Amino acid sequence: MGTVPFSSEREGNPSVVDAVEQPPQRPDEQLVREVAAVPVQATLLREALIDWAVTHDLPHDLIVDVELAVYEALANAVTHAYPDGTDGTMTLTTRLTPATLTVTVADSGAWRDGNSSPYGGRGLTLIRALAHEATVSTAPTGTTITMTWSRQA
Repeated sequence: MGTVPFSSEREGNPSVVDAVEQPPQRPDEQLVREVAAVPVQATLLREALIDWAVTHDLPHDLIVDVELAVYEALANAVTHAYPDGTDGTMTLTTRLTPATLTVTVADSGAWRDGNSSPYGGRGLTLIRALAHEATVSTAPTGTTITMTWSRQA
């Protein structure tokens, strides 16, 4: 996979890089990525998460659930955190213990109330159905969705 060229959504924010441009980490480290809250970056983060999960020998069924739930959380950050074309970032963090996998998706935006589309509004319901535990924390500094899965069969 090659790197994605810099996009206009990121101009003027040198601390934000493409998901694939960030330096590789040792396999036992957490996956932590902060990227521009734009659709292409959500897709790249999803791919980085899958690669990380496979590297850690997580079961296929768990990876499928994690992939879908986390992508929904990323899509929510893109869609809801930065209204009216405001630029912002989203951060994906994983934490793996012998018993659990925890993934957080955080933004520093302000979510809009209600559905932004008549076809939306099911993301958080899906996240809660897929994760063994899911919480949404909102504050003036942003929103964090924390999803946890048991690694026990």
